Amino acid sequence: MYYPKSQIVENLYTNGEEYMVSFTSKPYKGYYYQVSNNQRFTGKNPDDKPNDVLVPIRDDVDYGNDLEEIQNTYWSPSYKFLQKQQGFELGRAPQSPKQTNPQPTPQDYKNGFFNRYFLYNFTQRTTQETNQQTYQQFLDKSPSVQFGKYTPVQITWALTGKEKEVSKSNYNSIRLTEQNQQIYGFSNYFNKKYSQYYNYGKNENLYSNGKEIRYTKTKKPYIGYYHIHPEKGPMVGRQHKIEAHDYLEFIPTGSILDPLPPTTQSGSYVEPTREVNISVGGSGGY
Repeated sequence: MYYPKSQIVENLYTNGEEYMVSFTSKPYKGYYYQVSNNQRFTGKNPDDKPNDVLVPIRDDVDYGNDLEEIQNTYWSPSYKFLQKQQGFELGRAPQSPKQTNPQPTPQDYKNGFFNRYFLYNFTQRTTQETNQQTYQQFLDKSPSVQFGKYTPVQITWALTGKEKEVSKSNYNSIRLTEQNQQIYGFSNYFNKKYSQYYNYGKNENLYSNGKEIRYTKTKKPYIGYYHIHPEKGPMVGRQHKIEAHDYLEFIPTGSILDPLPPTTQSGSYVEPTREVNISVGGSGGY
């Protein structure tokens, strides 16, 4: 049946929990459009085939009087007005988004960064993290989400490099986004955790209990974090820096004839002492 554009709401989106294809009874996830008699069809619009009929999955469910559930639902005033003008009767409002905690992948660490997605509630000035799919739904103003209450935000989050530089880069990115998008209070979400997900490189952030490493100058045991410079060897601190910091060395152990193997932590050869006791058996001589 033909419907004029004035009677069609296009580019709606469902997450797969609301509607199913009528002739297969399978949940439908994706774009759909709605016409003036409240019928829904798959596709962004009538030109986006196939246009299978959609029916609600949970029309026969009694939702009861769950006060918390009702309070967590929301239709934006602008969307309600638009639907009323089109003669559509709104059903149950979408639920509030849920907090997610994404984790960088090994490929993200190779790249040195990954994208993080957030939803900023501008009425309460609060922030929660979400995934890319939910972020895109809010960005597209899908009626299946509460797009009228949240501002979707994407941040490129640095992962590798010098820890202070990574932390500073993420801090600047957050502050700039907060200012440009006028989402004041957005930075509160991070609570000074600008090096979150940071990953130290090889031979960095090692720890000595005082039995393996000592100061090169004083020969006193060193307890604390150290790193191994490719040319200068072990040095004080989790990472190498331009400022002066003490040289360290591995404490010699074992003997030339019976040296100890390299340690798992350092991966470096432990130089044996040159004090060797040799005893020769037998008697007689020249």
